[in-house]
Order: sequence, then C-alpha cells, then structure tokens
Amino acid sequence: MKPIVISEPEITITRRDPKDECLILASDGLWDVISNELACRVACQCLREGSCSAVAPGNATNAAWDDVDASSTSFPQSSLAAALLTRLALGRESSDNISVIVVDLKHR
Repeated sequence: MKPIVISEPEITITRRDPKDECLILASDGLWDVISNELACRVACQCLREGSCSAVAPGNATNAAWDDVDASSTSFPQSSLAAALLTRLALGRESSDNISVIVVDLKHR
C-alpha cells in the first residue's frame, strides 16, 4: 500500500482558547465533502443542545440519519455528533474512508 497510503500525517498545532467547544479529528473522507464550518456547527449544536436530532440539517437524507439514535442515553453526545458527521459524509457520497472523533472540550 506504500504508493497509495501516505505515511506522513498532516499535523497542525493550534493554541487552545477558553471559548473552544469541541475538537473534531477526522479523515479526509469527511473533509472532502463537508466544510469546516458545517462540521463545527453540527458538532457544537449536538453538544450544546444535548440532542443531535435537533440539528439534522435540512439537506440530510433519511438514510444519512437512520443509524444515529439521537435519543440514546447510552452514548455520549460527542459520539452521536461523530456518528452524525459520518452519516452526513456518507449521504454526500464521500468516496474515501471516513473516520470521525468529536471531543467535547467543555465536558458537558
């Protein structure tokens, strides 16, 4: 896989700000089809509202939302936000592997 897979990660160092709400770690399967702004808006609203169902974007298809149980209490909101972002990328027909981790920096 050496000619296809890049073994050098892209790294950015950014100072944390007390106003930072979350951190989204994701592969290019997400970033190729979802803007930074949309990903941040969806994740932050999921974390703030306590329910990801309240922020399902109008252009999300039912299929993109089916596997995210927003009413579940067995998963942290950060996990539900990551699942929603993953499903949105799939709904936008991402052609790459999609991995998403959302870290709640406010510890709600």
